[in-house]
Amino acid sequence: LHCCLSSPNQMISLFILCVFIAASLVTAEIEENSARLLLYKSTASDVVVEGRDFAVTYQIINTGNAAASKIEIFDRYDPLSFESSNNVNAEGNVEFELEELAPGAHAEFNVTLKPKLFGYYESSRATVKYGTGAVEIEGIEAEYRNGYSTSLGIIKIESSAEFERRTSYHFREWGVFGLLYSIPMVIPFFLWRATRSITDKLSKPKIN
Repeated sequence: LHCCLSSPNQMISLFILCVFIAASLVTAEIEENSARLLLYKSTASDVVVEGRDFAVTYQIINTGNAAASKIEIFDRYDPLSFESSNNVNAEGNVEFELEELAPGAHAEFNVTLKPKLFGYYESSRATVKYGTGAVEIEGIEAEYRNGYSTSLGIIKIESSAEFERRTSYHFREWGVFGLLYSIPMVIPFFLWRATRSITDKLSKPKIN
């Protein structure tokens, strides 16, 4: 063995290999005992309409084995396109902070906006920054991670005029249906009333 490692180059190669293995083991330990956050951005609104409330939900889940700390979530909506309503400041910024999120835990935040324009809107992705809570090892600073949320994709925003036309059309449709449905019920009722009135008159005894 001594003969095999007599060359300085071989000794250096062995030293580098040992350092690499040690670094890999440390990294694996940190990854195994750290937080991992998933951020979902969603909306329950089936139809988004100009000038009407549009709610967006942010759900954050810790799928790791350690508590995440100092969590910061940021998103932005163009103030020229959206009117701030709830949890959105005048500049269109969305900012949430959590001190800690335990492994397996989740939290939700909601924002409400009102679209000022109609057309198609391409959703942004929120950013999240957090401390991984990895086991501290001497000489290694606490690790922070950055990530992105899912996206709402491309959303169609209906104009208020189009929405009114579409919904009022359904109201008219139901009105016509109700009228047509009631005719077969109303006509027999009036015929019955008329027949009963005649029958009552005929059945009354005549006074001489």
